[in-house]
Amino acid sequence: MSDSETAAAPAEAPVPAACAAIKADLDKCVAEKGAEGCKDLIEAFAACVKSAAEGTS
Repeated sequence: MSDSETAAAPAEAPVPAACAAIKADLDKCVAEKGAEGCKDLIEAFAACVKSAAEGTS
């Protein structure tokens, strides 16, 4: 067996359902404008994920 399979980057955590709409908008924005043009959505998505994580702990 090789270690290359386990050395790959870990899969992204699933997006909380409450944040799915923001994630979709974010992905579209980044595809069109790049990350620099979508800072507001990036911050909103991060806040949503953080809020969802705090609600489940």
